[in-house]
Amino acid sequence: MASPLRLPVVTPRNLSQSCLAGSTKCRSFSQTSQQWAGGRAVNFRPPSVAQPAFKTRTKDLKLTDLPNDIGLLPGTFVRPLWRDMPSIFQAPKDRLHMEWTWIKSWLSNYGSLLQYCKRENSLPLLLKERRHYASKLQENMYTAFAEGNVAEIKRICCDGLGRKLTSEIERRPKTEQVTWKLVKYLRKPSTNFIGVRVLSDRATSIPDLPKSGIRQMVVRITSRQSTTRTQKQSRGENAEVVPVSSKEQDCMEYIVIQHLRWNDQDKGWRVWGTTNPTTLHAAKNDPYFMPGLSAMERMEMIKDNMGQK
Repeated sequence: MASPLRLPVVTPRNLSQSCLAGSTKCRSFSQTSQQWAGGRAVNFRPPSVAQPAFKTRTKDLKLTDLPNDIGLLPGTFVRPLWRDMPSIFQAPKDRLHMEWTWIKSWLSNYGSLLQYCKRENSLPLLLKERRHYASKLQENMYTAFAEGNVAEIKRICCDGLGRKLTSEIERRPKTEQVTWKLVKYLRKPSTNFIGVRVLSDRATSIPDLPKSGIRQMVVRITSRQSTTRTQKQSRGENAEVVPVSSKEQDCMEYIVIQHLRWNDQDKGWRVWGTTNPTTLHAAKNDPYFMPGLSAMERMEMIKDNMGQK
């Protein structure tokens, strides 16, 4: 089921593509660019200048100058619906692999939260508040998108999603007005009869930068949403507003929200976009989930995949 407003789906990107780290390639004019004097080679190459360390280069950066669209954290397991999982009777091995991967991911995620929030920083876990954050951000995002509130979208959305939503608003006819409403949350088993279920909650620190890191959550939300579109037929004081369409439908979404921290400064919770559940193919071929690998083999495959991208 898709959202009535057709929220653009941001394709997940690997964390290694973040512009927090980059490289510069240099090429000399010639390998033999030397002048000879008295049979002795004179090298006119300027002396190399020591580059400052990454920690020194980034400690003075402002929080507002940082990119926040770093993509879905690698190794994020998003549990599919029960009906989309392999059958325990027809494919028991595949089903057990998915269930075991889910359990390992849950334990690993909780361990990362403890490491990030309690050992490396003094931050609350927010285990009770996180569903509220996700549902409120989703509601505010759709409301701002319907109203065409670009400033609010930039405030609560990451850069990539904010640009996509802003582009959609700019293409909307000027005479069209959109109203969005959250009718109710659908309390289904897939969301623990609440309507909002946290499927993944992970955190990681940024290397070599104290008090810096990112926390990212994937939340499944089942809700009934209503969208109404109206259009003005004429301009001026006597403009007539004519209904164009009205739709109410049930939606299931996998919303990704994140909280970026840099040099002990918080950027706040933002919506990164939406994602899809982890498939059986990904669980078997992704080195983060692939069975039968040692820790060393897994790390080597992850490095190889990052080098190819």
